[in-house]
Formats: sequence, structure tokens, C-alpha cells
Amino acid sequence: MDYSFLRLVMGFSSAHEPLLRQYIQYTIMSDDATSDEVIAEVVENISKKVPHKTQKGRLNNHRVYLAGPIDHVDDDGTGWRQNITPYLKKMGLTILDPTDKPTSQCKWNEIGEEKEHIQKLVDLRRWDELNRMAKEIVLVDLRMVEVADFMICYVDKDVHLCGTYDELFEALRRRKPTLIVHKGGKKAMSMWLRGKVNHNFVFETFDEVYEYLEALHEGVVEPDYTRWVFFDKV
Repeated sequence: MDYSFLRLVMGFSSAHEPLLRQYIQYTIMSDDATSDEVIAEVVENISKKVPHKTQKGRLNNHRVYLAGPIDHVDDDGTGWRQNITPYLKKMGLTILDPTDKPTSQCKWNEIGEEKEHIQKLVDLRRWDELNRMAKEIVLVDLRMVEVADFMICYVDKDVHLCGTYDELFEALRRRKPTLIVHKGGKKAMSMWLRGKVNHNFVFETFDEVYEYLEALHEGVVEPDYTRWVFFDKV
């Protein structure tokens, strides 16, 4: 049987061919079904599982978390977040921004005068106070990652990242769509990151991310359904 032709017809990549071959051979052996009958069954099941209907406005009322460095960057990480926010809001998205937290439970956004206050506490070695403050920040930021439908994450390998990587890997563990804007593009990625993320979700500029999201929102491109989940009612 020409499995390569079959998986191309069904829209599978070459990586799926061994699994497809095993499934068909097992089904034929166990059910005494012909190959044509098995192919018909597989195609029918795939058609049921994969939505083909073009949807517009997919991202309406969904939530996006904006992850990226704050501590060791000159603008406290506010620049790119403020620039991309208006474009995201046009798609009906709710923005979860750690530099502008949408909750009164945590009063620390870690920017501006607050950042200066933190540095003064460091200079005074007020470790217990800093620990309590940091726990409050971590709790709220990770909760935003938890409730977000997807993440946009800015990675700059020349900046010391701690919370950003924690948030990034938390989103990946939860199988959330995690769109990474990596300074220097895919060529600059670390090997560890290459092993953790889908390179198709890695972009060089924020314009590329917005173009992808806009096409996804308008139904121009099909999403990766191993990551994206769209709710009819949210």
C-alpha cells in the first residue's frame, strides 16, 4: 500500500506515516477488514475530529498574557507591551500585562518608582520584605499565565531572564499556544529552547506575530489544534 500517497491525501506530514501504517495494519489484522475499508474509516474519523469550517473572529473575548523581561531592561519592559496592546485589542482580546496588572490584589507592577523602591530595599538588605513582595508578584503573574488562552513571549538572550522562562515553561506545560518573539530570530535560540518549543511559533518581530494572529482571527489560516482551543461561549 502507498502510505506516502495516503498520508498526503489525508493532510498528514511524513512524521505521521509510521503511526498511520501501524494503525492500518493493526486494524486489518484484528478486524479482517480490507485496506480500502480501513482507509474509508480513517478518513471518516479524521473528518469528524478536525473542524474545517472557516471561522472569523476566533480571538474575540480570549485572553493573552504578555511575558518578557522587566528587571534588567531600560524601559522596564513596557515599550513593546504598550505598542502591541492596541493591535491586540482590535481583535477583541483581553490583555494580561504584568507591568499593568488587572487586579488590586497585587500593588506591585515592578516599574518606574516601584522598581526604584525595590532597589532601595535591596541596598538596605531587607530580604524578608523583598521575599514577601516577590511572592505576591509571582502569585499574580503565574495566575495570569494560568487563566490566559495563549501567550506572547519576548525573549532576548542578552538579558538575564528568570520569571520570563518560568512563565514560558508553565504555559508550555499547560499546552497553551505560546508565541515567542526571539531577538535575533530562530538562529539565536538556545538548544534547550529548540527542544521545548515548536519553531513554527517562533517569530523574529512583533509585526510577524500580529500578522499571524490577524490571519488566524480572520480564518485565513488554520490553527494548530494540538495547541489552540476556541470556545463558542467564554
